[in-house]
Amino acid sequence: MSDKNDSGGTESVDQSQKPLFSFGIIADVQYANSDPVNTRFYRSSLGKLRNSLSTLKEDSADFIINLGDLIDRDYISYKPVFDIIDSSGVKVYHIAGNHDYSVDPRLKKRLPVLSFSKKGYYSFVHKNFRFICLNGNEESTYISNNKTVINEAYNNISKLRNNGEINAVEWNGSIGNLQLTWLTNQLNDATAKKEKVFLVCHFPVYPENIHNLLNYKEVLPVLERYHNVIAWLNGHNHTGNYGYFNLIHFITFKGMVETESNNSFALVEVFKNKISVKGYGREESQKLEY
Repeated sequence: MSDKNDSGGTESVDQSQKPLFSFGIIADVQYANSDPVNTRFYRSSLGKLRNSLSTLKEDSADFIINLGDLIDRDYISYKPVFDIIDSSGVKVYHIAGNHDYSVDPRLKKRLPVLSFSKKGYYSFVHKNFRFICLNGNEESTYISNNKTVINEAYNNISKLRNNGEINAVEWNGSIGNLQLTWLTNQLNDATAKKEKVFLVCHFPVYPENIHNLLNYKEVLPVLERYHNVIAWLNGHNHTGNYGYFNLIHFITFKGMVETESNNSFALVEVFKNKISVKGYGREESQKLEY
């Protein structure tokens, strides 16, 4: 379980352990060649992205996970971002966020962040730990050009709004039934192979928040059936957040696009009984037992 002090640390675990491996986290880079709007400094994200990748490489991160919203808008925004990623020499796994679809409708199926899977969800195993990467945009108002799909998404949001759900907004998405079945199969397979699991998504599912996945109340009961899930890692909520439910850590990482010069990213070190989140810039450091 978690035992956080004022700095987010855990005092009761053996600090002499060496990590089994480590990986980097970046969230909500949201680059665009545009002037700042309120607290979002779009152009500044290129320098912050370059700094984060360089730092995580120096930290010997085995790989980096991009939690979505790599761009803010326009397909041309991807080129300078991927120029930095491709030249970094670090393996980066991508999932898509809602802003990643803010491109010409004809290009929505050609997003470079969908390179691992055109469906937007996939899994990989690293040192007996399974990373299940989910596409929380699957049923949304913005992922498709199909009017039927769009109308269904708006109808779903309207029903949620009528039920008083605070996350019933157009910039959230949901996971479809086929993907939920795939998730269950992945968790069953990981359990059979005695693998620990990290769940990765752009959207949070816990605690209750306006940014949550539209159908988070369908996802949480699935997770309750398993005892090998360490954490749910997500972005989307730029202020960050944390929750603990069913022995699972739900970590919302802060958005890189926020502020002109103060960066935000993290190194996650995985030990045999805990994870250590080393936050940079605005990101909080914390040690969490599992």
